[in-house]
Amino acid sequence: MASGSKRSQREARRRQAQAKARRNKVLIWSGVGVVALALISFLVFRPLPEELADVESFANIGQDHLEIGEDPPIYNSSPASSGDHASVPAQCGIYISEVTDQVQVHNLEHGTVVIQYQPDLEPDEIVLLQVYARSKSSHILLAPRADLSDPVVLTSWTRMLRLPSADIETIDLYYDRFAFTGPEVGVPCPFAVDESL
Repeated sequence: MASGSKRSQREARRRQAQAKARRNKVLIWSGVGVVALALISFLVFRPLPEELADVESFANIGQDHLEIGEDPPIYNSSPASSGDHASVPAQCGIYISEVTDQVQVHNLEHGTVVIQYQPDLEPDEIVLLQVYARSKSSHILLAPRADLSDPVVLTSWTRMLRLPSADIETIDLYYDRFAFTGPEVGVPCPFAVDESL
């Protein structure tokens, strides 16, 4: 009888230890979840730095691929910041000719920041932009664009910032905040083209 009682006590202690271990796991994973949620909330909802106060937001007007020969949609921003687009994005890097909206929107979908400048921008500012673009290993595209309303325009998925000059500090803040934020984040876009050399 005594051995049965001891066995019952051991079994009861074992069950209590298992229950305690389960409670501890739940508490630990709950804590991890709360911390992760707080971090994500901070990253998504943190206030923009003053230099990014003029970032414009546009509605997402789609992200389907255009059929070969199909006309692009009427985009809701210029340069385009979302919408149906070419089935193949541009390689990331530096271009000396324009990249069409329907191509660059595919890049934006993958989290690329596109920097465009008026072709008559001062040559030393263009060089600054090129040097900056080369400093990024991925998800950056630099190209001229004749129809820009401002000397330099940055776009990312559904976002745009117009600048009066090649303000590298502000461009870097924009890149840090909005690169890798498209709906298909995780698609590689290494810096692979430099037509300026």
